[in-house]
Amino acid sequence: MKKLIVSVICVLFITWPAFAGEDPLAPEAAESLLKESIQAVLDVLEDGSLSSQEQKEKIEAIVDPVFNYELIARLSLGPRNWPRLDREQQAVFIERFVRRLKDSYFDNIAMVQGDAETRVEYGEMRVENNRVHVPVRAGMQNAAVEMLYKFHQSEGEGWRVYDVEINGVSIVASYRSQFNQVLANRTVEEMLDQIRTIEAPGAE
Repeated sequence: MKKLIVSVICVLFITWPAFAGEDPLAPEAAESLLKESIQAVLDVLEDGSLSSQEQKEKIEAIVDPVFNYELIARLSLGPRNWPRLDREQQAVFIERFVRRLKDSYFDNIAMVQGDAETRVEYGEMRVENNRVHVPVRAGMQNAAVEMLYKFHQSEGEGWRVYDVEINGVSIVASYRSQFNQVLANRTVEEMLDQIRTIEAPGAE
């Protein structure tokens, strides 16, 4: 199951290709982007000609334009705690939090390479106002994980991912719960120093 969770984390980091003839702001565009992108990331992971560093650089270049990191960071800290940080602390939090997300992924990526082929199935897309939710089921060997990708329209940037649920658990909610616990007993500066120790959702 741990390897499958890592596979899911890999799939969270997706590409953002252009789709000729399709309205990039239509809800269907988010679903199409997800389907094409997941396969593109799996192709990178299976490319044995790439070194670990080359893979890291290639995937990180893919990831950055897709996820709304600032929004994920703010949502993960929560509306109660975010205002407690001044502008400088907010910038530090975003930088360290994003690095934590990426480190969690790259530290475990080797577990996916050379393993059984991941099977991906898509559920029915749901549209809620300016949000699009796309259910995905990822299976590997005898295990499976249910995911829900959550997209929103970022002004001037099209559809971007702001949260993902894994087996019904939101990564944003999971991080928020941990930050709430830390800030209940520690200062903002102490929390900033401890970001790298925050447990990634799905970790064992």
